[in-house]
Amino acid sequence: MHAVNTSMRRTASVWSVAALLFGLSLEPEPSTLVLSCTLPVQFLPQDKVVEFARMDQYELLVATEKAIGDASLFETHQKLIAQRNTAKDKEAVLKTAERKHEQLVQENQRLERDYERHNKKKKLQDRIEVMKKKAKWMRVKEADDLRKETEAAEKQAEDALKQAKQEARADERPAHRRKEEADNAKRTASELQLKVRKHEQEASAAADKISELEAEVRKQRQELNGLQAESDKWTKTKETYRTKVENLKKNLAQLPPIPDHSARIAEIGEQMQSVREQINHLEGEKGELANSIHAAKMEINRLQAQLRECDSAKYQRLQSLRHKQKGMLSLEDALNWVNQMKQQGRFRGPVAGPLGLDMKVKMPSCAKYLEQATFGQLCNFAVQHKEDADTLSDKFKEMALRANAITITDNASQYTTNSTAHMRDYGVVCSLDEVYDAPPLVKHCLANMCNLGNVLVVNHDDTDRVKQLMDEQRVRQVYTPQRIVNFIASAYGGREDASLSISGLNAAAGQILGGGAADVEERKTELQSQHSRAQGRLQELEQQAAAIDAQVQPLDQQLQELQAERQQLGQEVQQAHRQRSTMQSQIKKGLDYIARLESQPDPMSKAPRLQQQLAKALDAHYKCLCKQLKATEDQWQALEQHAAADLTSRELDMQAKAMAAAIAARRSTVNSLELALRTAQQVAKNARDSHKRLKEEATHEYALTADDKELFQKMPDDREELDEMIQGMEAEVAGISVNNPRVVEEYRKRQQEIQKLEAELQTLRNMLETAKAQIESLKASWQPELERVVGLINDSFSTNFAQIGCAGEVLLGKSEDYDKFSIQIKVKFRENEQLEMLTAHRQSGGERSVSTILYLIALQGVTVTPFRVVDEINQGMDPINERKVFMQLVDASCQEGTPQCFLLTPKLLPDLPFTEDITVLNIFNGGLIAEQAAGQYSREALFGTKNLAALQGVRVVG
Repeated sequence: MHAVNTSMRRTASVWSVAALLFGLSLEPEPSTLVLSCTLPVQFLPQDKVVEFARMDQYELLVATEKAIGDASLFETHQKLIAQRNTAKDKEAVLKTAERKHEQLVQENQRLERDYERHNKKKKLQDRIEVMKKKAKWMRVKEADDLRKETEAAEKQAEDALKQAKQEARADERPAHRRKEEADNAKRTASELQLKVRKHEQEASAAADKISELEAEVRKQRQELNGLQAESDKWTKTKETYRTKVENLKKNLAQLPPIPDHSARIAEIGEQMQSVREQINHLEGEKGELANSIHAAKMEINRLQAQLRECDSAKYQRLQSLRHKQKGMLSLEDALNWVNQMKQQGRFRGPVAGPLGLDMKVKMPSCAKYLEQATFGQLCNFAVQHKEDADTLSDKFKEMALRANAITITDNASQYTTNSTAHMRDYGVVCSLDEVYDAPPLVKHCLANMCNLGNVLVVNHDDTDRVKQLMDEQRVRQVYTPQRIVNFIASAYGGREDASLSISGLNAAAGQILGGGAADVEERKTELQSQHSRAQGRLQELEQQAAAIDAQVQPLDQQLQELQAERQQLGQEVQQAHRQRSTMQSQIKKGLDYIARLESQPDPMSKAPRLQQQLAKALDAHYKCLCKQLKATEDQWQALEQHAAADLTSRELDMQAKAMAAAIAARRSTVNSLELALRTAQQVAKNARDSHKRLKEEATHEYALTADDKELFQKMPDDREELDEMIQGMEAEVAGISVNNPRVVEEYRKRQQEIQKLEAELQTLRNMLETAKAQIESLKASWQPELERVVGLINDSFSTNFAQIGCAGEVLLGKSEDYDKFSIQIKVKFRENEQLEMLTAHRQSGGERSVSTILYLIALQGVTVTPFRVVDEINQGMDPINERKVFMQLVDASCQEGTPQCFLLTPKLLPDLPFTEDITVLNIFNGGLIAEQAAGQYSREALFGTKNLAALQGVRVVG
């Protein structure tokens, strides 16, 4: 570890290494001084101790090489790393090239068979191409022959069509005349048909009218025949009702008089009133007893509910909270008030509490940890609105209750518990947040107030493992089976210099969340006694009510008998009145009905009017019969005329259709000939186009040469036979499988790549051998020297540790890769421990400081740096280690040939040993120091003329 061009700055004063060495006076400015020197100096401030401990074993080797002062080891090491990396890159390139060469050779070997097949296939394809050329020209000749045949057929179709059109025109004129005659006859027959239908409708209408008149005549005759019977019935009905009325009058006169029971009914009423008064008096006494019985039952139910509460764990926990925490005796009353407010809807949002009642412990073995961590929050309440918190706080003050209302602003509808499964390797059982279940509002409240998710429970008491857990997982508190471990960060060094605070568990913890209250049994006994007394009081009241029921029963029976007698007497009077009233009503109805019959006329008075109507109906019936007869005669005459006209029309129509069929046949023949002509024309055109197209294609694609004509003569002249030969050869070509159509191109290209790659491989092998030789040469000059230096450091380091009563060693870690060479520092500060690697997690801050300074002292035997500055290194040590290290530093610094050492510190321990080689310099600060010292401490006075040459290169900057 070396420094060049070192500058040291202080707000009030600045000093330089050269000034301290040679007593050089400074020329400060009023506010600040800065001194810069170019001498090599080794500077170790206290905050570098943490960086030193954080170095891994590979970084430590590099730092040690740099600290020695001679840069040759470090530079050679870096060259070895670079050469080794270069060699590995070349090895990788060589291996890649060899694999590629082998792959190319194998691929060309696989392509040799395809290469041969490709050549054979190419020859067959060339012969097929010549055959197809001959086949193409043979199709051109066939197309020319077909063209000539279709043109001859086209001429024949034109002649036949012309002849058929002339014959069709000669047959059309007679057919048109006969069609007009048939149409005229059809119109005449249609007019006569309409006349027949008109007469038929007239006859049908007359027949309908005749049917109506016949029905009317029958109806009038029936009415005349029924008038006498109706008159006899009218007379008989009047006589029958007169007889009934006389009989009713006789029966009414014979009815007995209505009985008078009013005196007896009044007497019965007085007796019933007296009995009712007695019953009401007894019922009043019974009502008072019923109210007392209801109150006694309510009291029994209340006592039973309290007994059930005593048996419930929640009630026991409530009593524990009341008696185990100060100022909580009215907690039960507060809970009852909160529940009443909830039922009335007086709160703006959800209210939970006391929090201890809503916590359900899932892991009873951890209840004591949970209770100790949350003891101060168990009696508090949680809300989501500040207004609710204010309401609860005011009520708690009124009740002298030392509980708080905590407002939770988080989303209390859900809560997620973080898992600690990933910490099982540290022995973590769970976090306190996983120990219990509760509503989300309670979980949020305890998480905010107690941070239970960051408090863990482990299954062991190993302090080292607990510290490792806290360092790596950033945990603030851990509960072990016997202790509580708290993480306390250092204000000076951060988390790396933190310490652990260990305390014991509260023996009483767990009695609230894990057990019941001590006074619950006493309250249960008192409640049972009150329940027994209430049961006795209820039995006494029920006996009194039964005695009253026994007195009321005969009075009820007497009252029912009097009511029955009064009802019977009333029914007798009502029956007499009802019978008399019914007979009077029947007499009145009979007289009214007789009067209504006498007011109506005799039915026989309608006979003259009905006879007159019958005569009119018969006359109308006769007239309708005459009209129907005339319409029938006209209909028959029209039918005869229509039959003759219809027969003529049918005959002419058949003749016209026969002539039209003949014309249609002529036209069909013409159409067929026209279609045949168009078909012949299209076939001829297609033949001409096909011949032209085939000739053009053959001329363009298969132009004939003299060699082709000679080859054509060796081939069959039959096109079918030629096509069979082509198909056979194409099948043979198809049977030759060439998976890669570019096989020839790829085969030749890959052969060139193989030759080029073989030359490159030889070059790479030569370069790799050269690089390995260079590495071995560098290693021979570097590794022995490094082993020697590490050995010297180890001897000094082990000796220094032994002198302070501890053990330590420094080892050189070796590897095939030179960037994996390392310095391994192992230390032991206690007799019962083994040598352990120095890390930022295993040792404390003081132990790391001791190890650092002793390692630096060991470096003095191998370094070439003339100066070493140590700044406040003793501030992180305990007094014992500080004294030991100071003595080691003094011994190492006072030896011959070692660098001059400067120890900068605000204070030292008392009674430290000082030798004659030690100089203690106190730095004074103040605005007048420079002026007072200006005349007394000049450069010449301090150093003399001979020594000024030694100050060349030291520059004071004010």
